[in-house]
Amino acid sequence: MAILTVMKKLSATAGAALIAVGMAGAARAASFNFSYTLDNGSILKGILEGDVQADGDRVFVSSVTNTSFKGIVSPDLPFVQSIVRFLGGSSETITVSFSGQHMDIMASTQLDGGDGFLFESVGKVYGIPVYVSGNSFGGKIEAYKPDRWQLTSSASNSASVNEPGSTLGLLVFGAIGTGLMLQRKQQKKRG
Repeated sequence: MAILTVMKKLSATAGAALIAVGMAGAARAASFNFSYTLDNGSILKGILEGDVQADGDRVFVSSVTNTSFKGIVSPDLPFVQSIVRFLGGSSETITVSFSGQHMDIMASTQLDGGDGFLFESVGKVYGIPVYVSGNSFGGKIEAYKPDRWQLTSSASNSASVNEPGSTLGLLVFGAIGTGLMLQRKQQKKRG
């Protein structure tokens, strides 16, 4: 009878563990350093927050911070959006990629554009892949070149990401240990 009670408690605890993993298992945004070198050698740098997608290349971006151009700190860019969507195209997700092949991002000082920059790698907007920027970022319109783009993980700025498998393992291990402890207590009471 004691084993049956322990098993019921264990299954209830494991069920709670699965619910907790479901709620905690979603990846949170991570930080990435980015840079782009323009034709004239000027460098745009910054940090972006985003979620790496299943293909391991694309990153869906949620924010851009700490930007600089030619080593000079740039204005804050609180508005980040898909340039294709901004110009009335299909509903696209704000995207950059490690390879530089998938770029659809506009970061700006104002919702309607203002100062900032954009990358569009497919040519949906201008007919060719393009980098366009306001004065603080070079005031340029030039062909975008993926080999001049760099995106690297920023380990020191990364938010922790819960791994569902390891979280579940810890919770199940704890549930089994609790069940065994309860079983020993019941055996001591009888004995």
